[in-house]
Amino acid sequence: MSEEPTTPADVWALIERADELIKYASNRDPKTAYEQAKETLQKAIDASCSVPGAAPLEKQARTRLDDIARLEGGPAT
Repeated sequence: MSEEPTTPADVWALIERADELIKYASNRDPKTAYEQAKETLQKAIDASCSVPGAAPLEKQARTRLDDIARLEGGPAT
């Protein structure tokens, strides 16, 4: 998704994309996959603040960022 999210469904699609990156991280370079997932989740967090009705999705994205931190062996945020 190259365009800015404009609906809650667009924000959710970013979260789903990050989930896919995490899911298949072991099939490629996990570090790269986790970085891409974190960038995608940050876009979802940023969008959740400006897209009407998407605010509840911010928690979903932050939970996934914490999950990535655990997978990387670091502290959760």
